[in-house]
This record gives sequence, C-alpha cells and structure tokens, in this order.
Amino acid sequence: MTNRNEKLYVMQELLLCAHSLHYWHLDSRLRLIFSNCPDEAFFYNLFVLNQDLTQLQDHFASTPYPVIASDRLGIVWIIGALDGDYHILGPFFSMEASENHIRQNCYRMRLSGNLIHELLSQLKQIPVIHLNASMRYGIMLQCALTGERLTASEITLHIKVTEETAKPDWSNSSWHGTWATEQELFNRIKDGNMNNFAELAAKFSAGNVGTMSHGDPLRQAKNEGIVFATLCSRAAILGGVSPEGGYNLADYYILRIEAADSASATQYAIGEMLAAFVRRVQQCKENRKYSLTVSSCMDYIETHISEKISLEAMAKELGYSSYYLSSKFQKETGMSINYYINRQKVEQAKRLLSEHGLSAADISERLAFSSPSYFTAVFRKFTGMTPSRYLQNH
Repeated sequence: MTNRNEKLYVMQELLLCAHSLHYWHLDSRLRLIFSNCPDEAFFYNLFVLNQDLTQLQDHFASTPYPVIASDRLGIVWIIGALDGDYHILGPFFSMEASENHIRQNCYRMRLSGNLIHELLSQLKQIPVIHLNASMRYGIMLQCALTGERLTASEITLHIKVTEETAKPDWSNSSWHGTWATEQELFNRIKDGNMNNFAELAAKFSAGNVGTMSHGDPLRQAKNEGIVFATLCSRAAILGGVSPEGGYNLADYYILRIEAADSASATQYAIGEMLAAFVRRVQQCKENRKYSLTVSSCMDYIETHISEKISLEAMAKELGYSSYYLSSKFQKETGMSINYYINRQKVEQAKRLLSEHGLSAADISERLAFSSPSYFTAVFRKFTGMTPSRYLQNH
C-alpha cells in the first residue's frame, strides 16, 4: 500500500510539472475522497455532471484498464479503477478549444448562465494535451495503481454519445455545412475569386461537417482537411488548373495536414491550402498565354514554395533538361526561373507577415531561405522595404 501511495504521489508531482494535470480519487459512487486541484469543487461538479456512473461500471466490469473519457464540451479525463474506487487525471482538452466553441456547446447542453460564466473563467487553467500523450499518462496511471505495464492499444478511448448527438436531425439543414455555402465556396475557388473569401470559408467551417473520427479531435480536424483538399482540387481543375497540378497541390497539403501535431497547426495548413488553390486558379487565368511547359513550372513552384527549389530537381520532375526549361521559361515570361521563384516566395512572405505576423526568422525558415539576412535582402529587392517595415505598414 505504501509503495502504491508513493508511486501515485510521484506521478502527481510529475504531471503537475509537465502539464498542470491534476489527480482525483473518488469512491465507487463518485464521491470525492482526494484531489490536488485548487478548484476541486468546480471541476468535481463538472466531472459528475458529464460522466455516467453506469457506463463507468460497465467499462470496468469488462476490462480493468483505464478509459479516456471525453464529454460534449470537449473536456477529457483519464479514468482508472482499483478496488472499486476511481483514480482520475484531468481535466484537459485534447485539442485547442476557443471560448466561442465552449460557449456554443454550453448553450446546446442548456447549462445555467452562472455555470457557463464560471466555466469560461476557468478555461485558461485547463491544459491542452494531445491524445497520444494522454495515452501515455493512462499507462502511467495504471502502472502507479497496479504495477502493470500496458500498451497504448489497451487504453480505451470513449466519447460520451447521447441520443441527441448520435442521431442527426434530418430536417435540420445545418446538420452539415449548408449546400448553398459549399457551392459558393466551390465556385469561388473555381473562379479564383478572393473577395471576402476568408469570411466565406469561416461561414462554411462554422457548419457541422459531421463526425469523421470518434474520440480523436485532431484526427477529426485532419479528416476534414483531407476532404477539403479533395473539393479544392476538383474546383481548381474546373477553374483551369491542370489535373496534375491540382492533384499535386492537394497531395502536398494533405501531407502537410497529416504532419500537423495540433488542431491549430491543422487549421493553419488548411487556410494556406485554400489560399494556394485560389492563387493557382488566378495564375492559370492570367497565364493562359504560356505553354504547358511553363505552366507546369509554375505549378511545381507553387506546390514546393516552402522548400528549397532547384532547377535541376524541377527539370527532372517535369521531364525536361535544365537548359531547355530555363531557356523556355525566360523566353515566354521575360524573367529567369530563379527570379520567379524568389518573387513567389516574397508574395507568400507578405501574406505570412500581414495575416500571421510571423518574424523574418520564422518566415525565412518556413520558406527555405538560406538565412534570415538573405531573406531580408530578397524581400527588400522586391518590395523596397524590410519585412519589419512591411509588417508595420500592414
């Protein structure tokens, strides 16, 4: 017993240091025995409000291993059991949750105004811990309780599903993003129309796109991004982008989305993707006078704008010699390929500065310049000002 208590104490201290993650000990009827949370009354009531004792009993009747339980507010708890008592880690979010998102969910649950106000005031205290890390904490909890060393596959992921959330209201046109908004967004990409595009994209995203991954909010965001990439590529192809160019751009951003390690990074990649498809359609409409060879070069550069682009690699990818590609591009556009690459990178840098306020060092790394000083020199050449001055003006 003493050894177990010592392990639980060490675990508590480590989790507080790592993520401000709190430990709770409840009896078989969910009555509080101990917590190291400074606001235990509020969060204890929140846990009891959102957890079903019968479901917990059913779970631990079938397996002794912990469960990661999420409620409709997106708040997550890691729950283990031993000798009829419950040992819990939480609360945390598995993905970043905005105040507006929490407020809307509170309204759907018909929570009282006082509870909503208190919950919103407590948001900053709730850490964001991605599910792969929470799996490891579940393994740690079981080890502290019983000495068993589990694998991630033995930790159960459970999302609380009620009758209301499990069955869509087919009479409600907002169950998925409205058809009209989707078609408008599709047509904007096809036409290369950036007017009020951000507002339209936000309006579409505000709709309920449906559940694509039970229990994994990050996976949900990535799946939405992949669906978006498919829609964007088809709209762009109808707008004049070559099928190969549209597919390559979609593939590039799908890889970016898959590599994202947070919901915010996923959304950032999706936003970049939308803008990239619209720009590519605009370029195709403006550059119809160019040959397929030169248009393919432009497609390649757009797709690899965040990489160090070499003439040799591009020529090999497109099936031409470096000399032929360079000469043809210069002849048709009046500029060298290297000049065009730098011009496009500077255009992307201007968007990163004005829309995201990134530093010159961050943008230099993001766009694969050899150094921040070289990026600044190139930026000044095309804009007549430094990145910091441009940021001040925009």
